[in-house]
Amino acid sequence: MKIRVILFAVLSLLAVSAAAQNDVPVSEDVPFNGLIIDTDGAGVRARVKVKGKDKVTTADRKGRFGLTNIADSDVLVVTFRRDEVEIPVAGRRSIRILWTGDTGYSASESDELADLGFMYVKRREKIDSSSGISGEELRRLGTSNLRDALLSRVPGLMLVNGEICIRGIGSINSGNGALILCDGHETNINSININEVESVEVLKGSNMYGFRGANGVILIKTRSAGSAK
Repeated sequence: MKIRVILFAVLSLLAVSAAAQNDVPVSEDVPFNGLIIDTDGAGVRARVKVKGKDKVTTADRKGRFGLTNIADSDVLVVTFRRDEVEIPVAGRRSIRILWTGDTGYSASESDELADLGFMYVKRREKIDSSSGISGEELRRLGTSNLRDALLSRVPGLMLVNGEICIRGIGSINSGNGALILCDGHETNINSININEVESVEVLKGSNMYGFRGANGVILIKTRSAGSAK
């Protein structure tokens, strides 16, 4: 009889332990869904990056995009053509952005977007190997100018007829230099002082920057632009 009682007690403890383990929350990825539309209701194919992190994605033709594990304090950097805005997440579980042109927008949370979870879009953020190169890292290469620093640091970049091209995009013989944007303005990379560079991102072809963006885009942010925000 004593053996039966002891066995029953042991089995009961195991059952309680298993139930307790089932109640322990499991750490899982949390989807963050977004939608960007213009005043006519059409999707805006903007680029969305999480400020200070490697997470970046692009909205599809309907303006839909998806990220994962976004913190309440994160800030989304939304870029469309040559306009860029910073939108605080501010605790939202999803975000619906109305793009009104230039740097104008309104943002709100949408329960519908949040409820769709991972089924909202097939592709979420990607890690871009060339995104977020700091100016300090480029200066440590020991070159005196930004062009040479990028050519030595970023795989796939090459110099053709005086232009920086991204290998694999377009024809070398038809003038396919990448679009160079410094603080949102098209410029000649040779005019930029490497000591003033805060960060550089190299993007492959994207229609977010119009026809010229099809050859790739090099986004340069200077220290003065960063301190102005």
